[in-house]
Amino acid sequence: MQIPQPAENEVWYFREMRPKDAQAIFEINSDEVTCRFTVLERQQSLPAIHSWIDYYPSYKRHGFGIWVIAHKQTHRALGLCGLRVRKDLNNAIDLSYRMHPAWRNLGIASKAVKVCVAFGFTVLKLEQILAQVHKENLISARILAKLGFEKGDLNGIWQNWILIQPTQKEK
Repeated sequence: MQIPQPAENEVWYFREMRPKDAQAIFEINSDEVTCRFTVLERQQSLPAIHSWIDYYPSYKRHGFGIWVIAHKQTHRALGLCGLRVRKDLNNAIDLSYRMHPAWRNLGIASKAVKVCVAFGFTVLKLEQILAQVHKENLISARILAKLGFEKGDLNGIWQNWILIQPTQKEK
């Protein structure tokens, strides 16, 4: 599996999730802000997160998935970001990201999203990428709008944001 990587001057990199990431992922998922804007029913306890990491089939099945945003020196998880196949949305490719509270508001999420989007279009040759964001999550909406995502349908509390491959827009 090929994993996208940011420019060399960054302090982070992407890698697959590992069992030792469970504590950091638990801290991300149990954070008040994360809980307000996501639904992570199966990832609300440390044992559940260990099971999720152990089972996570996307890397082998699709060649991509949700990656850990890891600190280059400590290798600790700063956040999660990646692309996933959403069976509940007709196999749409969905962008997912969330940051550890200690690493928010530093521009890392914006850069990670940008790298994942570029990977999706250049390596995976996707025609479009979907991002479902809680309608009150204005920070994520701002990140997506800056990257060219366009606001789509509102699906309950979820605002769909869609980015179409630039070459597809011209057709």
